This record gives sequence, structure tokens and C-alpha cells, in this order.
Amino acid sequence: MRNQVDLASLPLRFNPPDGWRMPHPRWISLYQGFQPTSEWKPYPEAPPIPASWPWWEENGTAWYTFFRSLAPLPARALGNWFSLAALGLFTIVVSPFALPGWVIGIGGALGLSFLIIGVRGVIRTIKKQSALPRDPLDAIREWASERRDVYFTAEYREARALDPDEVTMEEFVHGQVSIWWGEKSEDAAS
Repeated sequence: MRNQVDLASLPLRFNPPDGWRMPHPRWISLYQGFQPTSEWKPYPEAPPIPASWPWWEENGTAWYTFFRSLAPLPARALGNWFSLAALGLFTIVVSPFALPGWVIGIGGALGLSFLIIGVRGVIRTIKKQSALPRDPLDAIREWASERRDVYFTAEYREARALDPDEVTMEEFVHGQVSIWWGEKSEDAAS
């Protein structure tokens, strides 16, 4: 169902301070890893935020499931590309001695191709591994930001289709967040 949010599948569990309202599961889903300032109040009556409050905690196996897809490629991928490059270098070196006549050129071209493809694969694999975020929360925040952008763009487009004189995107987002924190009912916002 479109409006259902499975909190158990999210990498982080939201931990509001004592006395705070629990936001709607959609807010928890779209704002994973959000770190507010000490002055932040999602609704006017929100009690002050205790110093160094832990807003988020790992959500059991969902945490590990989330990072499995971001894990670096196994070492064998790097080894496979290196092996292909080594095979190309070996073919270039051996083909003049092992192949007769004009076939030497084919062996050399094939060896050069393997060498180039293998070296490019090694470089790409190393770059891909080094491009991974070092901080797990940064990876979650980036993931949540992308999902939030997609969600709000689609919802805003749908709202504009129903009422072309609808509010701006910023007002729309603010209204949704207010609803999720219990400031307005969803019927009043419609």
C-alpha cells in the first residue's frame, strides 16, 4: 500500500526526547539520520532538546541489510581485473616467440586489449571502493535525502494536478511536516 511505512525495514530507529510527540512513520522514513540544531522545534510546544540527545539508533538487522548493498566489491573483483591485465601483458610478451608470422600481430593486439581492459577495471574498482562514504550516517542521510526529494516532488505534482493554485513547494513540504508532527489533521490540509 502506498501510504504504509515499514519502520522495521529502515536502518535507523527514531528516538524522540521525553515528552515529545512521536512523528508519523512517513517523517521517520524520509528524514532518516536527520540531526537538528539545539533550537529546533518541530511543533511549538516541543520541550527543549536535552544536550547531546541521541536522535537515532541502529534498527537491528535492517541496519546491516542497508549497508550490505553499499559494501565494497569483494577482493576477487579486483583480482579478476588484475588477472586480465596480467594475461594481456603475458600475451604481449610471449606472442612474438610462440606465434608464427603475421599471427604475432593478432596476439599482440589481443594482449594489448586485455591489458587495457584489465588496467581500466582495476582503476574503476579502486575508485568505486574509495568513493563510498566513510561515515555510515552520512550514507543514510544521503539515501533519505534522495528519497525525500522523490517523494515530495511526486506528491507536490499530484497536489498541483488536483488544484493548480496550490501552495509553493516549500509551503507544501512545511504543511506535510506539520501534519506528520501532529500540528494539523490530514483532512484540514486537503
